[in-house]
Amino acid sequence: MKRILCYGDSNTWGHNPEPDGEDFRYGDDVRWTGILQKCLEGRAKIIEEGLCGRSIMFDDPTSPDRNGRKFLGCSLQSHQPLDLVVFMLGTNDIRHIFTPSVKEIAAGMVNLVKMARNPDTYWVGERPEVLVIVPAPVRDEIASSDFYGMYDEESVSKSKALYAAYEAALKGMEGVWLLDAGKVAEVSVKDCIHLSREGHRNLGRAAAECIEEILKI
Repeated sequence: MKRILCYGDSNTWGHNPEPDGEDFRYGDDVRWTGILQKCLEGRAKIIEEGLCGRSIMFDDPTSPDRNGRKFLGCSLQSHQPLDLVVFMLGTNDIRHIFTPSVKEIAAGMVNLVKMARNPDTYWVGERPEVLVIVPAPVRDEIASSDFYGMYDEESVSKSKALYAAYEAALKGMEGVWLLDAGKVAEVSVKDCIHLSREGHRNLGRAAAECIEEILKI
């Protein structure tokens, strides 16, 4: 059975943009990783590693331990052997508090991919393939969201440019695949940054199709 690590932020953790009472996290059967597990049942084990606020490369002054690059090495070694590492990060890097260009964000993703593909990281199994899922864009209506201030109109513009930047930065890298979440899923109209139930379902199914091709399962 294949082992797949999904390394992401609140959209991998399953943040519910429309919580009912205390239901702030979507259930296992709603999250895209849970949909992915169901689609690949009996052929792969999905390991969830989602953290709200996780960025590719930045230290958040108000929320420690959110720098994805700093925690990745431990996560890769903890969950080895791995056949595939799935990254879905970048939404938190476009927050107003951080000011990188999309090219710099893409360069940060390249560094994560290189870490995951480094054979010296592992002592069990072989180095895994990598799937980079480019996050679905922030909605144009961000000014109506409770997250406005953390995100702004520039964030929206950057989010829409991420796919092209990732594609250019990752071009030619061996063992690396790319999936555009924005083509199959949308974030909620409610908060403009988190996937809706439908978005999770569509992304999970699309990721399953992509992974079946990558791993030949």
